[in-house]
Amino acid sequence: MKKENMYSVIGGQYERYWYGDTPTLIGAKRLANKNCEYWDNWQGWHTPRIYRIEDTELITTHGWITSRDGAETRVPKPNAEPVEW
Repeated sequence: MKKENMYSVIGGQYERYWYGDTPTLIGAKRLANKNCEYWDNWQGWHTPRIYRIEDTELITTHGWITSRDGAETRVPKPNAEPVEW
């Protein structure tokens, strides 16, 4: 029996980048820590944020710098708060 995904890992400095979804919070923490991002302008290392899957939505990208047009990606809904850990 496959578990459904409950958490989504989303990062990015200038645009959102979706790293993937996991069924457990511990899995999301592992995925986020595995994908730490180095931001420019001396901002240093940042860990992507974890959101509940219901606080995100799938969109199709158009005019993004970091991904091709027509790609599907997951972004947080307006006013969505990340899961605290």
